[in-house]
Amino acid sequence: GAVADVIAKQPIDVSIPYDAAAKLAYEASDKSTDYAAFKTKFEADAVVAVIAKQPIDVSIPYDAAAKLAYEVSDKSSDYAAFKVKYEAGAVADVIAKQPIDVSIPY
Repeated sequence: GAVADVIAKQPIDVSIPYDAAAKLAYEASDKSTDYAAFKTKFEADAVVAVIAKQPIDVSIPYDAAAKLAYEVSDKSSDYAAFKVKYEAGAVADVIAKQPIDVSIPY
């Protein structure tokens, strides 16, 4: 009774060692290197893998089309003036491509 109750109430350590992943990988390896060297390489590879999974900004600036057009232009005006004309032209192009309602209301 009493001793079993005391033993049952003892805390159980469920902590995971910092290098548990490296230890598990080492145990599954061919052990061709010592653990210290394996762990160093394992952790470096893990850092590379985490960095590779970081999101990459693939956003496109709002005026990217105007910037590209300006780069291939003769640059006879400054970019700000070019951008105003370019965007006005782009809006005019979109409007011109809208279907025309030729229906006759009755």
